[in-house]
Amino acid sequence: MNAIPTKQNKRLIRIIAILLMIYALIELSDCITLLLMSLGWIGNPYPAMAFTAFNDLLNNQPLWMLPVFLYFTSLRFVSALGLFRQRMWAFWTTVLVCTSTILWAPFLMPLSGLEMLMDAAILFLLLLGYFGGLSIFPQKGTNHGD
Repeated sequence: MNAIPTKQNKRLIRIIAILLMIYALIELSDCITLLLMSLGWIGNPYPAMAFTAFNDLLNNQPLWMLPVFLYFTSLRFVSALGLFRQRMWAFWTTVLVCTSTILWAPFLMPLSGLEMLMDAAILFLLLLGYFGGLSIFPQKGTNHGD
C-alpha cells in the first residue's frame, strides 16, 4: 500500500508530533518529580493507584519507577522528532508507545485514565493522517497488489 501524502495529512502528522512533544515534556516533569522524591525534597504528589505495590514504590523507593517513566518519555521524544521528519519508523514507534501506554495505564488507575484517552486520540489521528485518503476498495484500473 503506497499512500500519497496530501498537504492536509502532512499537517495532521505535524500536529501529532507537537502533541507527542508536549506529552513527552509532561512525562519528563514526572521523571524530575521522581528524582526530587528520591532525594527527599518533595513528598509523593501522585494519587493512590490501583495496585498497592506501585504506591509503596512511589512512597518508599521512587527511583524504581524511573525506568518505566523514562521508557515512555524517551519513546515519545524520539517518535515526535521522527514524525516531524515524516519517517515511517516514527509512525511505528508512535503506534508502539501509544499502544503500550493504553495497555499499561489500567495498572496506574486513577492517575492514567486521561492518559489512555489521549493516547487513543493520538493513535486515531495518526492513522487518519496516514490512511485518511485511501479507499477501502480500489478503483477499477488501478494496480493495488494485483
